[in-house]
Amino acid sequence: MSATSAITLPHGLLGGGRRRSTAELRLPTGADEAALLEARDRSRAEQVTGLLARCVARVAELEADEDVARSLTVGDREALLLHLRASLFGDRLSCVIDCAECGEAMDVDLLVSDLLVPPYGEVHERHTVELPGERGEADVRLVTGADQEAAARCSGGDAGLEELIKRCVLDVRGDEGTMPPLVLAEEVSDSLAELDPQAEITVDAICPSCDESVSALVDAAAILLAELTIGDDRLLREVDAIARAYHWSEAEILALDVRRRRRYLELIVDEGEES
Repeated sequence: MSATSAITLPHGLLGGGRRRSTAELRLPTGADEAALLEARDRSRAEQVTGLLARCVARVAELEADEDVARSLTVGDREALLLHLRASLFGDRLSCVIDCAECGEAMDVDLLVSDLLVPPYGEVHERHTVELPGERGEADVRLVTGADQEAAARCSGGDAGLEELIKRCVLDVRGDEGTMPPLVLAEEVSDSLAELDPQAEITVDAICPSCDESVSALVDAAAILLAELTIGDDRLLREVDAIARAYHWSEAEILALDVRRRRRYLELIVDEGEES
């Protein structure tokens, strides 16, 4: 098994009077890439769960599996994906954002280390938040991977958002206790974002074409999954090249972590250029 690295989750798992906020990560392997390619027809949330179940060795003393991955808050899942991305490809992250005013596409260079937030000072299984306009209060819990998966299974439109609210708003007290789910979602969204700031990372830039300020969300899942699932042919070609050069089996090559496999490919290319 690949070596693991220890990280601290911003929130962590709560249970039994404990906060489990340390996790051990290992780099994705070719086998993990193949599993992602096979799961392309599944929802983004399910793909993330599968990847984390394979690459998170444990959370504190808990051996990680899909149930553990699903129980993590969205912020913890985003943090793990960012750490995986930095371990594979380095701290620098280049992305493209579009200006909402003029439509100009901008290349933005970010640092993963700047996107990671410090561990949260206090965490609780449920939180009481005030509804705007002094219309009451609601008890909420943070959104988890399981909630994201459930929302993704809903039909289109606003059904997914309604499912999240039904699952994560535990109680509403006051004059607005019977407000529709979509209205309630709008009322508690800011509070949920403040309670789990790693869940949505926003970057700001100035459009070079119109000088307007632009804000955009950094989708760690979309970035990393895209980099790991460029295509079946690429993975097969890489396995073929290494097998021809070193006479290793497919299983042995797929067991290499992505970074090490690509280093072997670089050596093969360098040797070919020298010969």
